[in-house]
Amino acid sequence: MPTWQVTGGSDKGGILVRKGQDLKSAQCDERLSTGALVEELALVGERLNYKIISGTGPDEGWVSLKISGKDLLVKKDDDAGAEEDHGSPGDSSGPVDVDEALKGEIETAAKAKQAEGALLNYCMKYKGLGGPLEKPKMRVLCFHNAGSAESCYTGPGTPFTKWIKECGAVEVMAFDYPGRDKLLKSPFLETTDKLVPDLMAVAYEKLADGVPYVVWGHSVGTWVGFEFLMFARKIGLPMPKAAFFNAFPAPHLPVAKRPWRVNRRLSGAQMKEEVLSWDKVHFTGPSKIVFDEPAWTDTWQPMMRADFRLFDEYKFKHAGAPKFDFPLHCWWGDGELLVKQEMVEMWKDWTSGTFDFSVMKDTGHLTAFYQPAAKKAYMQKVTDLIKGYAGL
Repeated sequence: MPTWQVTGGSDKGGILVRKGQDLKSAQCDERLSTGALVEELALVGERLNYKIISGTGPDEGWVSLKISGKDLLVKKDDDAGAEEDHGSPGDSSGPVDVDEALKGEIETAAKAKQAEGALLNYCMKYKGLGGPLEKPKMRVLCFHNAGSAESCYTGPGTPFTKWIKECGAVEVMAFDYPGRDKLLKSPFLETTDKLVPDLMAVAYEKLADGVPYVVWGHSVGTWVGFEFLMFARKIGLPMPKAAFFNAFPAPHLPVAKRPWRVNRRLSGAQMKEEVLSWDKVHFTGPSKIVFDEPAWTDTWQPMMRADFRLFDEYKFKHAGAPKFDFPLHCWWGDGELLVKQEMVEMWKDWTSGTFDFSVMKDTGHLTAFYQPAAKKAYMQKVTDLIKGYAGL
């Protein structure tokens, strides 16, 4: 059956639900949350009888598609990628054949990146956090969320950056994606197929030297990090000691179950609603300034649209691929509005090693990085585990 997503009601905590088709039938006590994904059970004119897939509100009910000409729900896009959304990893871990031609291409690209000093443009704080070290014990590779930058990992005064400076034995490679900071004049790379080889060319020298590493991705940074590791495996590079893939579904979540709208067809107003649907607390609090003009039109909307395409047009192409054999730490915040717990728990399919799932209390999708108490707890939790992997 068709699926629909709630786009209205962001100022009221969701949209009104009635128990029957008639507009005068009894109202439900709860509203259907903005961003919720629902399955169509029946459609009569502009009245939709639904069953909830994700989000909060009544499990079933009747809602209006429009009010005063404004969409309250939109039909979920059935993109061409849907036929590729079936499958999952193989039953066990194991080696993969090295693509020697691709390896050669990356080695050539890596030499060019090294010659132009690209590392310090992509990883702005590499030197500021102590790199390069003569004999590092470990490296931490970080991949940021949409509409963000490396600074979410490298900001001063956190348990993570304090420890990095104090121990003096771990290098941090927190990447900026093109289109921000020192890469502001570089075009956005809107697919992982384009972004990952670009980042790999920058990182190749460091991954090939044998120093142990861990990968840390948050939100869409998990899918960038995942594709980065699949690419690394394909060209014969060593795998990490562990990976942290937090606050996002596993990449083999079927397209039809993704709890977001494809942004390419959204108007500017709808794009604002979509951004809010990810973390209303964050984007109606300190970060509400992203919607101020002209910054929204000139900077934030183009960046967010480009970064959102990394996940809303992502095509999963790894059905049957061997699992990883290293631990995965995949955590979910109980304040999430779109991403459901079971979507994050799907990451367990990707490792034959330890799978660590936990719930981050009082934490939304982005407040893990921006709300002081949540950020401190999040950073400390990751740091404590990295210490163990580094043997420090």
